[in-house]
Amino acid sequence: MDINEIRPGMSCLTREGIGYVLEVDRQSQLVLLQREAETIPVQVRSDEILSSREG
Repeated sequence: MDINEIRPGMSCLTREGIGYVLEVDRQSQLVLLQREAETIPVQVRSDEILSSREG
């Protein structure tokens, strides 16, 4: 998925499950996600996001 399509507030699907987008760093191509099953946000590369939907 292209980094320009990802915005805070969206939910998205990664190989590890669904996550809620908290922040997007377009320069470094990183996305900060809060995953459903985890309490600590994680940082993933934008190319690890498989699909997204508006939150």
